[in-house]
Amino acid sequence: MQRCVPVLGFVAPSGSGKTTLLCKLMPQLRQRGLRVGCLKRSHHPLVLDQPGKDSHALATAGAEQVLLAAAGGWGLMDYAPRVGPDGQMPLASLIERFDTERLDLLLIEGFRQEHCPKIEVHRIAAGKPPLYPDDPDIIAVATDARLPPDAAPVRLPIEDPGAIADFILARLEGGGLATAEPREELLGRARGLRRAGIEPRAGWLSVRGGERCWLLRLALAGDDPGPADIMACEIAGPEAADGGNDGADIRIAQTEVLIHRQIYAAEPRARAIVGARMPYTAAVGFQGRSFEPLDPDGLALLGSVPVLSLAPDEIAHKAPAAIAEWLVDQPVCILAGQGAYAWGADLAEALERVALLERSAQVFSLGRQTAV
Repeated sequence: MQRCVPVLGFVAPSGSGKTTLLCKLMPQLRQRGLRVGCLKRSHHPLVLDQPGKDSHALATAGAEQVLLAAAGGWGLMDYAPRVGPDGQMPLASLIERFDTERLDLLLIEGFRQEHCPKIEVHRIAAGKPPLYPDDPDIIAVATDARLPPDAAPVRLPIEDPGAIADFILARLEGGGLATAEPREELLGRARGLRRAGIEPRAGWLSVRGGERCWLLRLALAGDDPGPADIMACEIAGPEAADGGNDGADIRIAQTEVLIHRQIYAAEPRARAIVGARMPYTAAVGFQGRSFEPLDPDGLALLGSVPVLSLAPDEIAHKAPAAIAEWLVDQPVCILAGQGAYAWGADLAEALERVALLERSAQVFSLGRQTAV
């Protein structure tokens, strides 16, 4: 398993100066102590080797990959890359090619359709409309133009790479940059939980990227989830419509969307959320009071876990605001009879918290049986 590295995209129509800005920005980031990698998409044929060289002869002879090593560095040329259904190489697969242990940040030029935090490069002289009104993943615009007062992204002076570097560093330190393509991370975690047979085996996972979040349901039965099962929504968008008579599954999904969105809106440190349906945690919630773990690890790392008790017909209307309020003060809470909600700096941390809670709840339940 590689270490995840935060990624930040730079997007703009061709000729807007993305590469020019990145070349000015790179020294500024290095001065601030960041080790930076770059990933650039090219729409031209790959021509890295020279005819007449041994490495080119090996590729011509049929080698699918050729790694050329020299004193000043090395390069891997892949002449038969794996591509997705759209004929493009998936961003997540390309990121895996980097030695992320040596990087603090990966800057991506292009890949406009991918979901990750982005900075738009916009120049008046280019004569093209900005992209940010149609792309909620754009967190800032580096531009020489004025933005409307109600524009959502932050305006950055395009001629001041130092100010742009300071903005990136602040977002990086505040956990505001994604560490993986959100949909890939969700699918990978969900499939891993199902195959390992560990808790949580049912519930909902979500990750945040910029002002958008993605949710995926965990189910005990059925096939592994796929990309079509992921729901995307704006954190500050309009409220979800009432489920009405659309069916229990739709009403549950709408309630989960509201819960996750309100947690993200209330707690900026939350970059991932787990809504876990776990048996022992659900059981201890029926006490109707805060859960106090008996095991040392649970007591030390979770402390007193608040319990929210709601009637079934109250959950859709009261749970989102109530759970979000609880989770501002601490990262875990229990919804009586349902399970737990936890947030983390990433999905791994959120999952660790609910797993520890379920283990503590099991110890508590077994302890009570033994005492009887």
